[in-house]
Amino acid sequence: MKAYIFLFFLIPISLTAQITFEEGTWEESLRKAKQQNKLIFLDAYAEWCEPCKEMEEYTFSDLEVSNYYNSNFINVHMDMEDYPGVELAEHYTVSVFPSLLFIDGDGKVIHRGCGAMDATQFLDLANEALSDSKTLASLENRYDQGDRSVDFMLDYLELLEEACLDAEKFASNYLNSVNVNDLANETAWEVFATYQWDIYSREFQYVQKNKPAFENKLGQDIVDAKLYDTYLSQYQEIFESEELHDFAMRALLHQMKDISFVGSDTLKLMMNLHYAEFTENWISYADFAIELVGMTEIEDPDQLNELAWKFYLFVENRNQLEIASSWAQQAVDELPEPSNIDTYASLQFKLGNKKKAIELEKRALELAQELYDDTSHYKHQLKKFEGE
Repeated sequence: MKAYIFLFFLIPISLTAQITFEEGTWEESLRKAKQQNKLIFLDAYAEWCEPCKEMEEYTFSDLEVSNYYNSNFINVHMDMEDYPGVELAEHYTVSVFPSLLFIDGDGKVIHRGCGAMDATQFLDLANEALSDSKTLASLENRYDQGDRSVDFMLDYLELLEEACLDAEKFASNYLNSVNVNDLANETAWEVFATYQWDIYSREFQYVQKNKPAFENKLGQDIVDAKLYDTYLSQYQEIFESEELHDFAMRALLHQMKDISFVGSDTLKLMMNLHYAEFTENWISYADFAIELVGMTEIEDPDQLNELAWKFYLFVENRNQLEIASSWAQQAVDELPEPSNIDTYASLQFKLGNKKKAIELEKRALELAQELYDDTSHYKHQLKKFEGE
């Protein structure tokens, strides 16, 4: 018995392997796939793509993965920014790396995924590609045959997203085929609520203009939530762009001018506040900030500190500075870190409370030193306070 055990441990066991990729041309891979009645797995990568390298190093070398893919697919590894990959990238709409495509011998995409995957996710993707009902091609066929059930539509759109295809464009095309009078129907509304984020779209404009009718069918909470989320999404898109475009922001505020829904007043204030900051209209900024804090009862110390610091820099009205100082004090009470104390000290100085400002700034400086923070700003402020 011991001898057999000894011999067993002498046998080398490989715990890792590698997917075997074809070395021939694309046309040869297509012919081989057709002859063997297999799908091609196309790893569409780019040389600079770090997730692609992670897949190659870890996922493709997993033993279960390599065995499964080598047994079931004709595997092709192709740089999509080099010939002939460039042509295939255009043909198969590859714009994200890695894109993971499953293609039959006739060159038709049966299924696809994208992005770095671990072994389990990658095996799940392969099983979907080999199934009869879970592939993109099968869902596309169901759609072409007229299936518009809500569960199917949401599954199809989710699969398009997972493949890094334009699910929102597909949803928009579907909604364009729907009569606006039918937007409250289950499938149309779910697609609209989940994938339509354009406030200028035909569907959104219709819902906004006919809000009471949709509320009667769907409930006020549901309609209000969609209006709020869509306007918020549009606002974030503008605000997070490289620069806050004056025209886009004014157009958005104009669109919201006469519409009311739960949260609309707060949203308008947020937009007006940031627009005032963008245009450096500090008088309006102060008014909007005070109204927003009062309406929403902001308690987050970071938000209060950010607002208060802007008042120190740009606001001159004493009453408004007193209000900002109370925000700064609240921020310090909640989170007594150097930057919060510094803001409170700076506002006290601007209000003429020099002694208190120096005392607070010394505290901020000492705490920054204890925390090994950069102390240059606190030293500059302290020197300024002591010098005047």
